[in-house]
Amino acid sequence: MTELIAVVTITLLAVISPGPDFATVTRNSLMLSRRAGVLTALGIGLGILVHITYTLNGVDLLIQQSLWLFNTINWSVLPI
Repeated sequence: MTELIAVVTITLLAVISPGPDFATVTRNSLMLSRRAGVLTALGIGLGILVHITYTLNGVDLLIQQSLWLFNTINWSVLPI
């Protein structure tokens, strides 16, 4: 249980800490304008959406091509 609490704490700290995206949006907002900051944030969000889309498509393709992987995932989500 102690290990789980440590992992959850570290994960939460990593998620809430500002990263390079935050720094870029803040810099553009302060140095250029609010509009530039909003456009920067939208661009970052769209970039993340592209990455998520091709990742999910790749996982979908792997699951479709591998019966073993499909059965493993299917077995792991079945209620006991």
